[in-house]
Order: sequence, then structure tokens, then C-alpha cells
Amino acid sequence: MTSIGASITHTDGFAVQPKDVDALLVGMGERYDVLVTLKDGVFPLVALAEGKAAAARALVRTSPQSAAPKPGQRPRELDGEVVRYAKLQPHEQVRLPQRRPDRTVRLELTGTMAAYDWAINGKKYDPETVAPVRSGERVRLSFVNRTTMWHPMHLHGHTFALPSGIRKDTVIVLPGSTLNVDFDADNPGLWMIHCHNIYHAESGMMTLLGYAAGSR
Repeated sequence: MTSIGASITHTDGFAVQPKDVDALLVGMGERYDVLVTLKDGVFPLVALAEGKAAAARALVRTSPQSAAPKPGQRPRELDGEVVRYAKLQPHEQVRLPQRRPDRTVRLELTGTMAAYDWAINGKKYDPETVAPVRSGERVRLSFVNRTTMWHPMHLHGHTFALPSGIRKDTVIVLPGSTLNVDFDADNPGLWMIHCHNIYHAESGMMTLLGYAAGSR
């Protein structure tokens, strides 16, 4: 967007150290709070679809006398720095205390577009498959993306910390990459982990995390 300034203040509801941005990458299920300061005029608000020749556009008008930009105009900010997780720092009030994980749950993201056989650890969703954790543990989810697609992975009932320290509940796992996130097991129940591309989840890329009886 064309503006005097745009600054990220929160991601998935958790405060970050304010970060000025040109453009922002947002996956399915992610939420960002962005403070935008506009000049007088008419400004395009543009969202580009990653990997596709598609865009959504709107206009923000702060002056009735200003002429609108031409349809299809590409804001220069889209060619600037696209802010990723590593560039964001958590507000100190939301930072998880330092602690070694008591347990690691490895979640391999598998499947292909050709067969549309999306799964976790090579298995489609099965309500009888539950990754066990115990109350009081620091749990590490290790997302290992074996596919050529982006997967926004979401954990129900909890929020986790990324390596940069920011707190989220949904995180993009890039193709061929591994991303470790940590959370405190403090909300007993049976919770879903799934790709927030719902087509992938419905195809089988989801599993369950459940609390075992007793505590550590």
C-alpha cells in the first residue's frame, strides 16, 4: 500500500515490537494488526496471491478531490522488503520463558498436488492417532515440510513461540524446510493440528494432540 507508514504491532493477537514494513506475507489463518498512516489522497490496497497471477484490490480514500490510481497499478511497496517472521521480535510481556523442551513431536508434512494425498507423517487423518503430551511439559512441534507447497500449520487450544520468540497459533512452513515451535502444555484436552489450507486439511493433512493422564 502507498502510505506515510505501515507498522506491524501484533501477530495472531500477540504484541510484537513495532516494525515498519513495505509489504507483508500472510498465510491462511494468520492475523496481523498493522497501523497505517496515510497522506491525503487515494491509495490502492493490493493483495497478491502467492504463486498465482491473481490479485485483490481496493481503494482507501482520504481526500475527495484526489484522482484514483489506474486500475491494475502495482504499488511500489510490493517490490520492497517483504517482512518475514525472523524480522519480528516479541513484546517482552508475551515472550515465553527460556526452557528446554521436554518432548518433541515430529510432524512431517507429506503429499503431492498430482495425487492430492496430503497427510502428516505419511498418514491421512485418523481420529485414533493421537500424539501424547503431559500437563506441565514444554513441547516442541517440529514441522518438516516434505512437499513443494507452502503449508500454514495451526494448533488448536494453544499458542507457540517461533525461534525469533514471537507468539502465534498459525505458522507458514515453507517447501523443503523444517520449522520448530515451542508451547507450554497448559490446556488439557484433545486438540487438532492441521494445515489451514482447508483443502489440504480435508484431504488428510491433520492430526491430533492429546494430554496423557497425570502430570510430569
